[in-house]
Amino acid sequence: MDVTEANDDSFGIEVILPQGGKTAPCCPHGPTLLFEKVSKGGEKGRRFYACSACRDRKDCNFFQWEDEKVSEVRLLAREAEKQSKRPLVTQQEYCNRLRKFSALPLDEKKFCQDCQILLLPGLHEAHSSHRSMAVSPAQLTRPSVLLRPLDNKKSNAQYLFTERSSHFLLDSLAALGFTKVLCVGTPRLQELIKLRNLDQKHKPMKSLLLDIDFR
Repeated sequence: MDVTEANDDSFGIEVILPQGGKTAPCCPHGPTLLFEKVSKGGEKGRRFYACSACRDRKDCNFFQWEDEKVSEVRLLAREAEKQSKRPLVTQQEYCNRLRKFSALPLDEKKFCQDCQILLLPGLHEAHSSHRSMAVSPAQLTRPSVLLRPLDNKKSNAQYLFTERSSHFLLDSLAALGFTKVLCVGTPRLQELIKLRNLDQKHKPMKSLLLDIDFR
């Protein structure tokens, strides 16, 4: 966490778990976390809220002291910033696009590598100068193979396991008897769980993917 407000004699930063149902303010990435500076002598510093996803203030500059009173003007400015940083395409629109794309003939299924989106027939001309590739039915079930990894290690680095590693992890989870898995930033493990459930040769496993990548 890069906190410019911290003094030079600060030893570290601790995360303070919420108490009493107090609601944390939100930045463009969601609810923030409450942090506390700890000095070398063990003395507690002033608490503040900062982004829960980005560890570098260059990626998200949200900062608010715990006891700070925020003006209505500042709250409105924050809301405007959150709206401006939302994806241009909503999740529902992505789902609708995927359904339409899946119904296309194989020779019409194209993926724009520059814009990282599936191209419906009406979009081919607008993306004609971009790099594009054909998409097979198998690739549609493994979108992490198509999408370019986000590799900013201080905000949204993704763990794109190899096929061998993914199978090893899934086999290990199944052998240990787990039937519910939370995949945090591990889309390929999530994909493999979904595919194995379709085979109906193994005990079904419920999974949920948590990933800051809106794609």
